[in-house]
Amino acid sequence: MESPKRDGMAAAQRLLRAGGTGALAVLEPGAGSPMVTMVNTAVDSGLRPVILISNLSLHTRCLMADPRASLMLHDIFPADGDPQTALRVTLSGRFEKLAEPEEEEAAKAFLTRHPYAELYAGFGDFAFWRLAAEQAHIVAGFGRAYDVRFVDLAAL
Repeated sequence: MESPKRDGMAAAQRLLRAGGTGALAVLEPGAGSPMVTMVNTAVDSGLRPVILISNLSLHTRCLMADPRASLMLHDIFPADGDPQTALRVTLSGRFEKLAEPEEEEAAKAFLTRHPYAELYAGFGDFAFWRLAAEQAHIVAGFGRAYDVRFVDLAAL
């Protein structure tokens, strides 16, 4: 039988692999104030989140100035219960803009999960970015919160 922490880590892996929409927290240049926005995600073969963002957006300009960021994904909220009980994982680390050949793997993973993005993925102002996560904060239900190194989560 697995431990509750290991179960939570396995659930977090499944959530990350499913991709979807998440909350991206970045730091605004100058003042360093936090800013949160919504992004679509996928993961590469190392479970590292990949996003497709435009150079014209504020969050991209923030990442260009300071790559430190957090990304939170959550499971579906219960229809008749407390949303705080839903599985969620927050990853913290630094984003990096991808270049060839890493961009090819990211594009394949992202466009498989988000095929509608093919419409704008080739636009000159869009690029794939990947989170080099260091830490993961997993909430796997009431009273089940775990802080783990991302390398341990990815290796599970």
